[in-house]
Amino acid sequence: MRKTPARTVKTAARATGEKRAGEKIFEVAADLFYRESIRSVGVETIVKQAGVSKITLYRNFDSKDDLIVAYLENRNADYWRGLDRLWAKESDPRARLRRLVDYIADRASTPGYRGCPFINYAAEFPDASHPGHRAVAANKQEMRQRLFGLAEAMEAKRPAQLADALFLLIEGAYASSQTLGGRKGPAANLSWAAKALVQSYTAN
Repeated sequence: MRKTPARTVKTAARATGEKRAGEKIFEVAADLFYRESIRSVGVETIVKQAGVSKITLYRNFDSKDDLIVAYLENRNADYWRGLDRLWAKESDPRARLRRLVDYIADRASTPGYRGCPFINYAAEFPDASHPGHRAVAANKQEMRQRLFGLAEAMEAKRPAQLADALFLLIEGAYASSQTLGGRKGPAANLSWAAKALVQSYTAN
C-alpha cells in the first residue's frame, strides 16, 4: 500500500486548519457586526475574540471591507433560504405573503431585536461606492421583486404599486423595531396592515 508523503499530509492539515480559522473569524465578525455595529468593531477585536492572529485574518480576507461584504452576502443568502423553506409549505400567493409578514412581524417585535442588517449597514455606510452596497441592493431588490410576483399572482389592481406599498410597510416595521420595539410596538401590527392593504387592491 502506497503511503501518503508526510509533506502532503502536513500541507493538507495546514489548509484544513486555515479554513477552520477563516470560518471562526467569519462567525465572530458576523456576530459582532450585528450586535455592536460594523464601524465600532475593529480587526483587533475580531482576531482577539476569534483567537487568531491578524496574519490569519488577512490570509482569509483581503480587508475588513472584504469581511463586511462576506457578512452581508451570507445574511442575504440565509434570508432567502429561510423564506424559501417557509414558502415550500404554501402555493397560494396570499398564504405566502402571510408567511412572510408574520415572520417579519415576529422578528421585528421581539425584545432586543437589532433590526435589519442591511438597513443597519446602509445607515453606517451612506457612501454608495462602498462595496457592501451591492449586497444590500440585491436583498432589497429581491424583496421588491418577490412582492411584485405575489401581487401579480393575486391579480391585484396596480400590482407594482401594491408591491411597493407592502415593501414600505416591511421597511417601516424593521426601522420601528429600533425606536418603538417590543411586542407592543407598531411592528406587531404589520400582518394586519398588510392584509388590509391587499384587500384594498384586490376587492371587486
